[in-house]
Amino acid sequence: MKKTACITSLLIGIFLLKSLPAPAQIKKIAATNKVKEHLLSLEYKWLKAEFALDTTYLSSIMDPTFIGISENGIHNKQQDLLGMYNNISQRIKNGVVVDSFRLENEIVQLYGNAAVITLIVHTYRKDKNIPTQRRTRFYDVWVNKKGKWLAVSSQGTPVAE
Repeated sequence: MKKTACITSLLIGIFLLKSLPAPAQIKKIAATNKVKEHLLSLEYKWLKAEFALDTTYLSSIMDPTFIGISENGIHNKQQDLLGMYNNISQRIKNGVVVDSFRLENEIVQLYGNAAVITLIVHTYRKDKNIPTQRRTRFYDVWVNKKGKWLAVSSQGTPVAE
């Protein structure tokens, strides 16, 4: 009886060891997670720069071929930057101020030198000193060119509360 239990334990141990990822696989998973974290930090910095009207930073993370998709149509990089600037400027003039935001439901899919990110941005703001909230789902595409991740496309869609 004890011999059978020992053999069973040994077989379970061997099975468990074989099911563990190899050291190279562990390193690959860690590297993948690091890239995903970096891309999410770029998404966060993008929004922070947009609300601060920092089009210089935004331009630096957008590929020259960037395409923005919105309810107003498709825009190239320059049109999209101008639209962001005008939109935020108009909000400020109208007394709408973003207090803070957070990212939720982030999904990062990597495909070699490309990444697709979907997430919801939950924005907390004041509209003429009245607190309001807004949720927008984004679908962004990034490419890695010469070691730098650049946004090539973005689409934002308001989400009902």
